[in-house]
Amino acid sequence: MKKKIETQGTRNKVNHALADAKNLVPRLVKETYTFKGRKSPELLERVILALTGSDSIILDPFLGSGMTLIASQNAQRKFFGIELDNYTYSVDKTLFEKVDSKELKKLFKQIEDSVKDRVMSLYETECDGETNYIKKVLFDRKNGKDGYFHPEENREIKNGRNVILMKKSSKGNSSKRFDEVDWNKLQEVEKMDASGFPDDTYYENSRINITKSTGADKYGEIFSHRNKVALLMIQSEISKLPTSKEKEFLQQVLVASLSLARIAMYGSSTDILYHVVHEKAQDMNVWFLFESRYKKFVTFQTEYKSILTDHFDKGSTYKVVNADYYEYLKNHEGLMFDAIVTDFPYTDQVPYLERNQMFRIWLNHFDDDREHFMLTEKMLESEMVVTNAVARKEKDLDHYYHDIDKMFKTFSEHLKVGSPVVIFTKLGKMKYFNVFARVVDYARKNGFEYTFRVGVEKSDPTLRKQSAYKNTLINEVVIGFEKLPESKRYLYIGDENYESKLVDDIYRALKKVKDAPYTITAAVSNAKKELTQKGVHFDDTIQHLIVEVIKNNFYVDGQDIQLDKTRLYLDQEDEDTLFKKLYDLVPFYVDKLLKQKGKFVLEDLYVELIDELSDGNNRTLYDLLNDDDNIEGINRLVRDKTDKSPDGKYYVKKQLPKDFNADAIDVATMDAYDFEDLCKSLLEHENYADVHRKGGSGDMGVDIVAKWFNGNTSEIWLVQCKRWVNKVDATPIQRLVSERERLGANKIACYTTSDYTKDAKKVAKLQNVELVDGKELLIKLNRYFPGKYYNSNLK
Repeated sequence: MKKKIETQGTRNKVNHALADAKNLVPRLVKETYTFKGRKSPELLERVILALTGSDSIILDPFLGSGMTLIASQNAQRKFFGIELDNYTYSVDKTLFEKVDSKELKKLFKQIEDSVKDRVMSLYETECDGETNYIKKVLFDRKNGKDGYFHPEENREIKNGRNVILMKKSSKGNSSKRFDEVDWNKLQEVEKMDASGFPDDTYYENSRINITKSTGADKYGEIFSHRNKVALLMIQSEISKLPTSKEKEFLQQVLVASLSLARIAMYGSSTDILYHVVHEKAQDMNVWFLFESRYKKFVTFQTEYKSILTDHFDKGSTYKVVNADYYEYLKNHEGLMFDAIVTDFPYTDQVPYLERNQMFRIWLNHFDDDREHFMLTEKMLESEMVVTNAVARKEKDLDHYYHDIDKMFKTFSEHLKVGSPVVIFTKLGKMKYFNVFARVVDYARKNGFEYTFRVGVEKSDPTLRKQSAYKNTLINEVVIGFEKLPESKRYLYIGDENYESKLVDDIYRALKKVKDAPYTITAAVSNAKKELTQKGVHFDDTIQHLIVEVIKNNFYVDGQDIQLDKTRLYLDQEDEDTLFKKLYDLVPFYVDKLLKQKGKFVLEDLYVELIDELSDGNNRTLYDLLNDDDNIEGINRLVRDKTDKSPDGKYYVKKQLPKDFNADAIDVATMDAYDFEDLCKSLLEHENYADVHRKGGSGDMGVDIVAKWFNGNTSEIWLVQCKRWVNKVDATPIQRLVSERERLGANKIACYTTSDYTKDAKKVAKLQNVELVDGKELLIKLNRYFPGKYYNSNLK
């Protein structure tokens, strides 16, 4: 049901732009501070370059980690960013604002001189008779002293050595067993005061492991006493510094260290922030973490020196504000953008405000501007999220859909006509695909059309395996929309897409029509009556829109409307019928890909099928494509229609025997209507007269009507054309017989590229139906068009 805008061209631009791009987030970026879901700046930059001009202004209303900022600056585009979360905004501001490097070094050295030795003394140990320091200790928390001396084995504990050292001993040892010296040090540190450590209670959310039953709802529960003392020592020295950008820089460095300063499970990522670990735990040296993170922050500013700014909130090439995007844009009605490129929160994957509680609470206690980091009710209400947090029960899926609706309405008010909205996101599980269908629906309601979806999970497409559908398209994708002009917007009545309803109504009308064709005039008349009853003023614009919907979704022959044989009616047809149609359409799309690209992987085919056939309404098609039998059937069909490239990575055009014309056309991969034209041409060459397509619904069993003159008499022939992969069963033959009786024809025939089932042949014999199978068809074609056609269905 796509609008007639140039969606293929847009998708081709994006595909071309991303063809050899690596979907990688630079390690330096990932290691600055903990942020889940960063996107590749290179991919973002390429999409921006492909879809915008040099004078464009890019908006990211959900800035997050700032990857779109980096991408837009590398693409030399002006940029405007909005970020709701005060913590995320503050750390981005720290990273992208210039600091006095000399002053920063001086202040870091001041902290190092005053506190490093004291912090390191907390981790002092002995190895091979020498003083050393613990970098990491692995232990089982629940087993007390024994958990340190005899922890469960894991990959990092070698020969029972569960203490990793800061430096090698003179004998070359970089690890040791936890011993009495280490236990005594722990007991000594336990007596030290850590009462200044935050004791706040988190918003409880089991999805991110913040649960009351484990104690994870308490701030200090996941930190060891030693690390609490160490963190407070460093914080005390930072707090003594005079207020400055450099002080804020060091404050953010310490806060970014918290994610690894907690007791973590060995091998766990920093994404799992709130897990209370009792066994296979690890504890790290806080000074080592602080110093390492400081170097990462400094290196980040060196690497991105060219895009640093003096003022994050009012720079000349970019500006970023800490606000709710909706409130900010509502209060700045005149702001207009040429593109929106973002990664909006996708249902319940990441409740960012809750996830960042660890960092925000620390800043609430110790930052100079403590009130700035409060987690307010207004922020919680504004966040677009589905969460199971006990205190946020109103944030359910219905509320999320309301927010999506509001988001696209806001986008429409601040984007120029023809401008793109590009969303980078992950579509992990089936429920996310179903949510995506709703996202498309709300985009259309607010004046956008869905233009493309491109998978970017694999960094190198030449290395993608020939995988089954369920192993593809389940991760990162780029989704595109375009703002429509007023004249091309979808017709919505409330939340109902009337155009979708119109397709459903016409489909059902075509199924009922037998004696007369269902015409555009009749469809428009029925729609006018219904819309008028709903209080809609029916004018020429709406009439034109309705005619466009009919032409976009059905095959129109003059005034007559027919079901389109090249599309799936996902909301109307049963699953069995849909898969048969899908299976028979696959060869056409295989041929299309080969003509466009020369080669493809299975993922390319599934992207083509989904974007061309589902049109954003995914549920039924995804169900079809997640059935193992269906997947194997399609994969087998692809193997039958193609060969593998010499390196085995791609499917390529099937090699024809040497005596075949290299330019021969495969009748088994033709468009259904092209195949009908071919059969029509064949009948004309066989001296049939008045050969023409049969009008009507397209579902009545007759595709071509012709006359055969036999002496002084003429016979009316009805011909059905089946460009099928499957064998034609008895049902179409019985329908053809019924049409012969209804129309008073003399002869009937069925032409197919495949073969017929036993039941079909039995019915044909009893009812005097001429059957032409794929082999006979090719013989007929070669008689009049020698060497021009072949049939890949024939083994």
